[in-house]
Amino acid sequence: MTEDTSDTETTEELDTARAIKASSWSPIWILPIVALLIGAWLVVDDYLSTGPLINLTMSDAEGITAGKTLIKTRNVEIGHVESVKLSEDLQYAVVKARIDPDAASTLAEDTRFWVVKPRIGREGISGLNTVLSGAYIQLEPGKSKQEKRDFDVLDQPPVSLSGDGISINLDSPLGISLNPGDPVSYQGQVVGRVEKSEFLASNQHMHYQLFIEAPYDVLVTKNTRFWSSSGVNISLDSKGFNINLASLETLLSSGVSFGVLQEIENDPAAEPGEEFTLYPNQTAAQQASYDHYIEYVLMVKDTVRGLAEGAPVEFRGLRIGTVESVPWEYNSRMRNGKDGFAIPVLIRLEPQRLGDFHEGLVEEWKERIDRLIKRGLVATLKPGNLLTGAMFVDINIDKTPGMPELKTTMFRDRQVIPTKSSQLAQMEMKVSNLLDKLNSIDVQPVLDGVNANLKTSQALLQEVQKLAVNIDKFVNDPQTQTIPDNVNQTLTELRETLKGLSPDAPAYQNLSQSIKSLEGLINDIQPLVRTLNEQPNALIFNRTEQADPQPPAAQP
Repeated sequence: MTEDTSDTETTEELDTARAIKASSWSPIWILPIVALLIGAWLVVDDYLSTGPLINLTMSDAEGITAGKTLIKTRNVEIGHVESVKLSEDLQYAVVKARIDPDAASTLAEDTRFWVVKPRIGREGISGLNTVLSGAYIQLEPGKSKQEKRDFDVLDQPPVSLSGDGISINLDSPLGISLNPGDPVSYQGQVVGRVEKSEFLASNQHMHYQLFIEAPYDVLVTKNTRFWSSSGVNISLDSKGFNINLASLETLLSSGVSFGVLQEIENDPAAEPGEEFTLYPNQTAAQQASYDHYIEYVLMVKDTVRGLAEGAPVEFRGLRIGTVESVPWEYNSRMRNGKDGFAIPVLIRLEPQRLGDFHEGLVEEWKERIDRLIKRGLVATLKPGNLLTGAMFVDINIDKTPGMPELKTTMFRDRQVIPTKSSQLAQMEMKVSNLLDKLNSIDVQPVLDGVNANLKTSQALLQEVQKLAVNIDKFVNDPQTQTIPDNVNQTLTELRETLKGLSPDAPAYQNLSQSIKSLEGLINDIQPLVRTLNEQPNALIFNRTEQADPQPPAAQP
């Protein structure tokens, strides 16, 4: 009985044990949970410690190496290059770079990148510190609040690192060459640089982007003119010979100069990105500032050689306009028989050259010129430079009687100003008339008379020569040379003879007077004889003056 009871209890206990469910938690699960938490923390920490990934596009990846090339700003490392590959169209290189989280705020819309490497430019040698360390990418933080992750790397370092200033655009025809980095100057002071240079195939013009640094950006206004400044500008025109030397930097390359060439009140400042025209030189820029003008036509019957486009138009030495075209509309159907073969020249009268411009000034000038034409206003071509033969147009009032009547008053809807022959043409006409008169003179009788006179003069000279020879023989005759001595001897003998005569006797007195007269005659004859000895032809020709004899120097 006892054994059965124990067996029954054991069976009930086993049934009870099977009914109890075992627990699923075990301490071994602590390890994977901790590992999961550590992994998640590592992922979050890696995400938080890893900066943004940016894409840099550059035309050439020279010196850029994945995993080695650094990204710096203000010489502080803020990132590195992770990969370098070509774009899908193989036209440029795409660089992926990682930026440190602390520098992520520098990635704005106006952030700029460029490669720092050894360069030799107009400002000297830069980037020598990269010779050993290798090239790196420089970042210039932007000021915009808009974030950006894709950037284009500049081919050249930016003009201004501060970014304060104004960017403007220039448009110019072909023939003016500028390169990025060329200087932009204002009255000889470099105030900016050329940032970009691009050829526009649509209009075959060159497009340039300039950056003017602060505080010089206020100098750019709506009426500012830009022109190309070369190192040496030599011009030879009607004004003479002119040499303009720019700065040494533009002497080695090219550059741009600008300025307000005409005083304008309340000239507004230029807007960023505004477009201006680039002129070939300052003269062309100055001419473009005279945008209010009146056009007239000259019907020139003389030669227009030496008269070129841009030549001055003057009134009594004061420039009032410019020659616009030579010739102008020469094949126009409006030409008629009255014009003959006159060459039309288009000129512009520019009132702005003489002072402040105001509304209605052009109409006042037009009315004034019309009145002056009726009073005798004429235009004349005059030489401005004898060396180059350059001509200019001189306008003045000519009241000379007999002026030809103006046959053509209008040509192609422009008023015609009468013209007259230039001074050179008038001189040529006078010389031609003089030559015609000389040709009409019968010169042969005059030449015959001159020839007869020459023959007579030649015969007279021969006779004079014979007379001079005879006089020379007479003077050199020994008997002639002894006459003074014989006379002196005779006078001496007479004195001896007269010693015995009484001084009071009339014969003595007459004889004394005769002797004195004879002595005076001898004294007068002696210079003549001396002169004939020295110059036998003195009776015919004037005696030549001889220098006074100089005493010999004393012997030491």
